[in-house]
Amino acid sequence: MSNKNNPIQAVKITQRDFRETPPPKSGPKPLREVTKELVDKLQSDIDKSTLELKQHFQSHPNVPAVLKVRLLENALAKSHRPDNVFKDNTCPIIGSADFGILLVSANEEGLGQLRQRVQSRAKTVQPDIAAIEEISVFSSEDRLQVSSLDDDDSGVQKYKIHLFDHLKDSQNAVVKNYFDESTANESLDITFREFSPHTRFHTVKAKSKLSIQNLANNVAVRSIEEMPTYTPTDYKLATSPVGPIDNLLLPDPTTGVDYPVVAVVDSGICRKSIQINKWVVGRKSFVPEDLLDTSHGTMVGGLIASPSSLNYQGSGFPNTQAKLVDITVFDTSGSASEDDLMDMISEAVEEFPEIKIWNLSIGRSEPTPLNTFSDFGCFLDDLSEKHGILFVVASGNHNSFTSSKPEEEKLRESRVSSPGDSLRALTVGSMAHKENPLSASETGQCSPFSRIGPGPAFTPKPEVIHYGGNCTPSGSFAQIGVLSCGPDNQMFESVGTSFATPIVSSIAANAWKSIDGTIVATPEKVKALVIHSAVLGCNGYEYSTGFGKPGDIDNLLYCTDDQITLMFEVDVRHGLVEFERSPIPLPTSVQEAGMFKGEVAMTLVYSPPFDRSFGSEYSRVNISVSMGETKEILDEKTGELKTIFKGKVPPLPSEKKDLYEINQLKNSFKWSPTKAHKKRYPQGTGVAAWKLKMESTIRAEEQNPATPQKTVLLVTIKSIKEGTNLYSDAVRLLKTNGWILNPVVVNVPITIQQ
Repeated sequence: MSNKNNPIQAVKITQRDFRETPPPKSGPKPLREVTKELVDKLQSDIDKSTLELKQHFQSHPNVPAVLKVRLLENALAKSHRPDNVFKDNTCPIIGSADFGILLVSANEEGLGQLRQRVQSRAKTVQPDIAAIEEISVFSSEDRLQVSSLDDDDSGVQKYKIHLFDHLKDSQNAVVKNYFDESTANESLDITFREFSPHTRFHTVKAKSKLSIQNLANNVAVRSIEEMPTYTPTDYKLATSPVGPIDNLLLPDPTTGVDYPVVAVVDSGICRKSIQINKWVVGRKSFVPEDLLDTSHGTMVGGLIASPSSLNYQGSGFPNTQAKLVDITVFDTSGSASEDDLMDMISEAVEEFPEIKIWNLSIGRSEPTPLNTFSDFGCFLDDLSEKHGILFVVASGNHNSFTSSKPEEEKLRESRVSSPGDSLRALTVGSMAHKENPLSASETGQCSPFSRIGPGPAFTPKPEVIHYGGNCTPSGSFAQIGVLSCGPDNQMFESVGTSFATPIVSSIAANAWKSIDGTIVATPEKVKALVIHSAVLGCNGYEYSTGFGKPGDIDNLLYCTDDQITLMFEVDVRHGLVEFERSPIPLPTSVQEAGMFKGEVAMTLVYSPPFDRSFGSEYSRVNISVSMGETKEILDEKTGELKTIFKGKVPPLPSEKKDLYEINQLKNSFKWSPTKAHKKRYPQGTGVAAWKLKMESTIRAEEQNPATPQKTVLLVTIKSIKEGTNLYSDAVRLLKTNGWILNPVVVNVPITIQQ
């Protein structure tokens, strides 16, 4: 059990923690021989593309088109990027689509230069040519992402269109003018919308799907899709009334207590529910009173206000409480379009800038693509950066578990939905806390309806899970669901990730409130604290359960006597500089006969720059962390001793099959701004001096950011012996060795009085 005399300790970073690193010795070797057949094939691709675009270039010579460049499967790493072939004087790289698919800007002159370039025998160019598999024109099929164009609906349909970003203002202005002029005579209602720096698109209202199909031939257009709609919950399970709510199930707020506050973006909190309204401190509604159905929003609000008491102090429910700001965005239809939601959330965030935790128990009825991030997810990322807030988002619900489809297809359909793919958000899945003989999941397992990972580009989504109930294959959830308040002061039972999410929001809000003032609270620190609490209790990362279930608020902020958690907030520098803290002195309680016997867990969270033009490469900076030792080994080729660093704490998951980029994405979460490492050494491992390292890698085509990457790292060292005082021994030893430590919390978090 956590001891409130053992707060997590923040480590002061100094200039001595940074050191320069040598530049790489040489560039990559060609992945294959550049044969005459390969050169002829690539030139043929270029000739074919030039012919396809000939008519366009004749009529619009200043308007660039776009080509797709498919790379070899083992050429996805930055070191194999063919940027010596695709340059400003040929066809510059302007983005990427799927894994290993680059997008390049093309004009007639550039295509001619490109044809000559692929003949080059220069040593700097040969590896780039070897990495290219195919070059082709970005086609109308690539642009069109609508479900069906077979029928011609008589009603007006809403779509959104993304134009290509050619990464130059002058080129983009030309492309925009071309799009406006070429669509002026179409019977379309087109409006340009800019919601945030990375969320810009045209909305289109069209009566005929044929007119949308015609737009797919426009070289300015990158994608066309139906305007997405979102609901408070995808899985259509009704709420069941259980009985009246009283002040034992939902206690009144204690006078004089300064509670944290969470914004609830949902269907509204019922004004007739007396008990929960004592917790509501603000409202903003975008829905007329006569169009309200507050059942979902009221349940969500209750599970933020007091999740444990509403569930009869059930084991595993946190003893946290929080007040509420009610943001009503859904009416009785139960859905809202993406652009409308963005408008409403933007306005609400501007009106309540003091609210730092925002609960979004919403989702879509289909998964996000595996290779690109949603507009809504990108929008939340931008809003989080601008306002310094943390969105806590549901992973979404599905009903694939009731289907007889093949297992692989069911897994594909059950992946996380938007906006759960937001990289800056904390995404929450659901786990079962009860079972019965007919239930589809056992207690402690992922709920059968909970959407699972991975997120786009194999990012770890959801990161955590919490109690969202259980059900039978037919959808029944009586006595195995989650309890909360509903309309008219009644208690209701239901299930869904919608109800797991507010429990985590309550924990996150209390964590923010507890550390703010002692240290500077940030979304990254709070997110790291929540995830790290789960990591400490998990056996590994799973697509279904993420890093696991976070503990109660005390487990986030305090350590047990047999462990210590250190927080490092590091401005990781770009270029040939790395962060390095060494040696890390450890007390005798984790050492025996020169061997380390214990457990190390690390959680890394940061908010990198993003660029949606690069699709699966949306995250533009990778921070890697490693804890291990420096060793001298004999180089068999030269016969000389060389110094190497060997990490001793592998990533979760730790099934790194090889060094191909795609497997590092899947198995080490490379480029993901959330990572975790964990290793237990019950038999011991010999480490002369522990060292902690962090370093930055920048994407190809990305300039070194002007400022370092702010990164939060939590490191826990735990004894495997019972009854040790590792915490107090470690604090004393670290301070003796010159480490400057400060507790992350002084304020005692607000919990229910039992």
